[in-house]
Amino acid sequence: MKLKWDLSKLTPSQKRIADFIEKSGERILYYSETELAQALQVSNATISRFWKNIGFGNFKSFKADLMEKEQLSPENKLRNSLLQIQSNDLLLHEHLLTMTRNQLANTLRELDQEQFKEAIEVMSNCRKLYIHAPASAEGLAALMKHRLARFGLEIEMLPKSGHELFESLMHLRKEDVVFLFGFVAMNREAGVLLDYAKSANYKTIVMTDCLISDYQDEADYIFYTNRGELWEFHSMIAPTFLVENFILGIGQHLENNSLSNLQRLSELRSQYKDQLPRHR
Repeated sequence: MKLKWDLSKLTPSQKRIADFIEKSGERILYYSETELAQALQVSNATISRFWKNIGFGNFKSFKADLMEKEQLSPENKLRNSLLQIQSNDLLLHEHLLTMTRNQLANTLRELDQEQFKEAIEVMSNCRKLYIHAPASAEGLAALMKHRLARFGLEIEMLPKSGHELFESLMHLRKEDVVFLFGFVAMNREAGVLLDYAKSANYKTIVMTDCLISDYQDEADYIFYTNRGELWEFHSMIAPTFLVENFILGIGQHLENNSLSNLQRLSELRSQYKDQLPRHR
């Protein structure tokens, strides 16, 4: 992270603060003012004056500006993760194992079992399941659709962006469910889908990597999944784990249907195995 500082306007104490911010990188976003004051052994008043001196109302507005300038770019996240692997002097797979264990533990800790069971029942009994999966979530959505279609669920992938979404909105009914992947922040399309649910009365389920977000007041069910620290390259292991649990839960809920459809699939494969051999 490299910010532009006008050193002529900074006192010696404020230069120490600026130096600490530069050395902390994106981790500065996780500090409170009190923690920052303690780390630098200065008063809270000194920290508060610092933000005004560099053109911000407070620490919160400084953080917001830092985010807006895309200091947390994919390139920087990957670099931070690679540096962490090197600095820990660990084999790559050992670092990933530790990181994954922590992400899964954090995901499970925040999981509301009752909400999870309700969401499975809602999806199992819906007329049609719509999935909205922008950006990196597209692979998760494809996995979900592939597995759940075997259980006899009718599934449609919603357009990721733009006016094409209206073509799908007009078909949504109160018996339907919209499953949204909402990583990092709520996009405009997700906002429209959640807002329209208020009048169309379909259920909405959100999987997000944010504990605090705009989704909280809008969705019927929200499930948190940990994808790593803000400054790291984000992993999809914990989200995949949660998606697999949704699939297994729905398969169990629709046990008779699931087994019947899977048996039919096996029969079709056996019948046409010579004409359509499996890819190796």
